[in-house]
Amino acid sequence: MIDELRTERLLLRPLTLDDADEYFRVYSDPRTWDHLPSGRHTSLEQSVRAIQRSTDSQGRFGFGHCAVVLRDDVEGLTAGSFLGSAGAAMLEFEAWNLGYRFSPEAWGRGFATEAALAALDAARRARPDIPVTARVLATNSASLRVLERLDVELVWRGRSAKAPAHDGDTAHLERFIFADRPIDADTLDAVIALG
Repeated sequence: MIDELRTERLLLRPLTLDDADEYFRVYSDPRTWDHLPSGRHTSLEQSVRAIQRSTDSQGRFGFGHCAVVLRDDVEGLTAGSFLGSAGAAMLEFEAWNLGYRFSPEAWGRGFATEAALAALDAARRARPDIPVTARVLATNSASLRVLERLDVELVWRGRSAKAPAHDGDTAHLERFIFADRPIDADTLDAVIALG
């Protein structure tokens, strides 16, 4: 089980329910959902459920999403600041889903890349036999740039539906899927189906 990750500037530690208010602050901020407004958390309970899913992933698979905390003062931010979350969660089939979300105050400083590199490495160490995947909307150029800096390759680009099936459905939007290794057709189809 991976308990704590340290990078040059960041501490990544498993999320706990003590992080719920800070997590909600980031995930409820409309600016962090500019590319997918329907994903924004509108209640603290949504954030609590997300943290519980991460805790479950950590316990079952050895890794999950982490709180990302600043280790030292950086211009405009103080040591110990909760910047957001980064990590990987096991999907309902055998593939990790790499993800990250940061407070707008942390944007443009390379934190997402730094945290995503650490999370990718941690997922590989926790379950080296399982591929690490990442999905990004084509309109999210900042997140796309982060993934292009990682040791992952583009494995699919497209839309899996012509129109949304329900509110919050992203299948009709152009997306990119990356993976850290070749993945079989069934796994790719399952990742595409996630929207």
